[in-house]
Amino acid sequence: MTSLKTLTFKTLERNRRESEICARRQKLIVKLEEQQKVLEHHMKGEQYTVTRPKWMQNNQGERVLVQKQRVIRPWFFERDGGYYLQVKYGTRILSLDGVHNAIFMDALADLPKVLSELVIATQAGELDAAIAQALKPKPRFKPGAAKSAEVCLLKR
Repeated sequence: MTSLKTLTFKTLERNRRESEICARRQKLIVKLEEQQKVLEHHMKGEQYTVTRPKWMQNNQGERVLVQKQRVIRPWFFERDGGYYLQVKYGTRILSLDGVHNAIFMDALADLPKVLSELVIATQAGELDAAIAQALKPKPRFKPGAAKSAEVCLLKR
């Protein structure tokens, strides 16, 4: 016990996680870079797929780790004589400027530049407000349906 008395003990809490804002930015950056790869494959006329591990049961009922191919869907599409890009965070579409939910480009060749600009804007923190807005829970009832919501709650 005398050897332990020579040591200095302290209580310390380690913060292993990065801040939520940095984690959200990094998540969006990864998805934007993934869309750049989707665009490259789209220009070649191919589909972009990613191999992901998935646990499944085999014929004997044992759980085994299997590599599954997953197709990544593009966030861009053609309409009105040009191309639109809708940036998504999870399943929600971001309103980047607070009003509109899509970016319009005349040609598909402009899309790599737009994606790289979005990555730079995300790293600078310009899209933090749009991400925070997308993470807000949606209201249970529509704004104009307040009276019907109260009636519905009273019936229960």
